Amino acid sequence: MRSCRRPARLEYLPVIRTMKTQSTFGKIAIALCAVVASEGAAAELSLQDAVNTALMNNRELAAARHVVGQGQGRLRQAGLLPNPEVEFNGYGDFVSGSEGEGAFVIGLHQWFPLTARLGLARQVARVDVAMALREVRNRERLLVAEVQKVYARAQAARRREQSSAQARNDSSDLVSLAGERLASGQGSLAESALARVDEQRWGNAADVAAAEAEKCLLEMKTALGLGADAPLSLTQSLKSVVDELRDKARSGRISCRPDMELAMLAADKSSAEVALAKAGAWEGIRLGIEYMQDRSVDQPGGISTGDFLGVKVTLPLPVWDRKVGETQERQAAAEAKAAQLRALELEVANDIAAARQQAALFEKQWSRYRGTTEPLVESGSREISQGFSEGRVDARDLLMVRAQNASLRVESTAMLENLALALIDLEAAAGSHPAMSAPYLQEAPLHRRKKTKS
Repeated sequence: MRSCRRPARLEYLPVIRTMKTQSTFGKIAIALCAVVASEGAAAELSLQDAVNTALMNNRELAAARHVVGQGQGRLRQAGLLPNPEVEFNGYGDFVSGSEGEGAFVIGLHQWFPLTARLGLARQVARVDVAMALREVRNRERLLVAEVQKVYARAQAARRREQSSAQARNDSSDLVSLAGERLASGQGSLAESALARVDEQRWGNAADVAAAEAEKCLLEMKTALGLGADAPLSLTQSLKSVVDELRDKARSGRISCRPDMELAMLAADKSSAEVALAKAGAWEGIRLGIEYMQDRSVDQPGGISTGDFLGVKVTLPLPVWDRKVGETQERQAAAEAKAAQLRALELEVANDIAAARQQAALFEKQWSRYRGTTEPLVESGSREISQGFSEGRVDARDLLMVRAQNASLRVESTAMLENLALALIDLEAAAGSHPAMSAPYLQEAPLHRRKKTKS
């Protein structure tokens, strides 16, 4: 796996929105329109339509996207100067004799940072926005994999239902044939009993597969943001799903997963928080301008008034609290984030390797079945059926062969389902789905002065 590049330098990281390019938005909107097209008509969705609709309409994902707005609000608030203060003071001599002496003072004061604390606070808040976006994108990655897996499992259940129903119909035909043979004195009670048992067994298997398909369909409706009563039809067959996933696996390339970018940004944020903790040792300087009017008694002239304008400076001294403990805590947190990033890099690399190995194993198994087992089963089934029609094969043998063929069809569906799930795991581990590479729309960062035209 190629190494992930950091999204941007921390101090220049732009404010980014969750909406992607217009073309991507158009595709998702079309898929959503297909879901709500006409009341009473089942929405027909392919695999990609289901993914696009889930990205647009999933309730949990819609709730998760609000964290971006929260981060943007924190960014708008971060790094602002505290509000200025207006101070009023009045002094009189009413305690000592009320001769009219006193003073009145009005001042305007403002705190200013002595360090880059406000800039660092803006950097931390800016990376919070980027982290929120990566968190949402990672939820999208997991949602895409979930929708694809549910789609594959639903179509696999439908395929098992069809295979079991076909085996039940074959057994039903054998029940009728065994009854005719028994009536003509050629068959036996055992043949008829075995055929009826086999018919019931495959009927139960078809019912179980149908229930599993309905359960998967309800899970799909939840992912798509639809109610349980909303009509929905999945149009793409399991084999077509596998072909599509296989083509994407061959043509797709590994990209930097959003959770990797999230870990990188968390490490950058921790480093900035260390610098912010150190800068917090100097709280800031307080500057003020004051106007004072003084009334005093001069003998024998009486009361005189004086006006004064002055500057007031308050400088905090980091004597007792120098943020040593907070800095140490932030440094330990930064080291922990760096260690978590290294652990995640190893985990992602191993996940991709394991998914590739599993997909290759199931691909080999499916190719062997299609190339060797399936032709052999089909030719053997034709020979047995012909032999039975010619009276060379007993009904019990025909029943046994058909049952084995039906079992192999069900097993082949399991092979195809495992291959589909393995390809989905590979795509999720590599972060190679096209939705993961869709760019974000960017806008000018907050708290940055606009250049004036000369």
